[in-house]
Amino acid sequence: MLLRQEVTDGVEVLCALGPVSDREAARLLSAVDAALSLHPRAVVVDLVQVEPLTDGARWLLSALPRLPAGWPLPSLVVCPPAEAPDLPGLVLAADREEALAHVDDRPPRARERIPLEPGGTAPAQARAAVSRCRERLGLDEVHDDVLLIVSELVTNAVRHAMPPVCLEIESGPRDIIVSVRDGSPRRPSPRTAQDDDEGGRGMLLVDLVAADHGVRAQPPGKAVWARLRRREPGAEAAGRPVRGVVGQTP
Repeated sequence: MLLRQEVTDGVEVLCALGPVSDREAARLLSAVDAALSLHPRAVVVDLVQVEPLTDGARWLLSALPRLPAGWPLPSLVVCPPAEAPDLPGLVLAADREEALAHVDDRPPRARERIPLEPGGTAPAQARAAVSRCRERLGLDEVHDDVLLIVSELVTNAVRHAMPPVCLEIESGPRDIIVSVRDGSPRRPSPRTAQDDDEGGRGMLLVDLVAADHGVRAQPPGKAVWARLRRREPGAEAAGRPVRGVVGQTP
């Protein structure tokens, strides 16, 4: 396999040519993961010239939808080879030109956007809103964890930022994104809570339940976000941690 990488208008483009062995598929998947971690505008994976469609290439195609490509990470657009199987969960394009024209497209995901009234009642408003959209967004299995993350992020926005404050929840088949937008561009400053402090431990709790979290500039303010993985069936019963595909090889 020959792999070419370039940047076009803020979009990371990875183009593979020729047959793709199992080892090369793992290398290409790692390259896609690395490109996503740079937070570019988008990532395009051009596989049109991958032939023949080897087992390694089929494994790669099946693994791509499991990369965390939803907000707040960049969109992922794939140009599949001609004989590719059905690929639900991916934004597909016939060629690179079409892919670059659709880099802002995303697979459909359920979303709820909730503007919050400023003041000390905002966390309670947010929790009530989460409970109301619990069924529509499919939050039953992780409802308590989502409530914890929402409470902490909204509380921090109310205490340390400025209005307007808006909660957004995006639900996908493998993860849930919680983001809280506020009117201040100032990034949160982590601090260490003392034993007698009543607060200051919120983000430690978020660390425990979220797969990852961060801050994204959204002028004139910012959005603080956290991503929560859905639980894999049987993972808890087996006593093993739930892990994603990113950074793993077969």
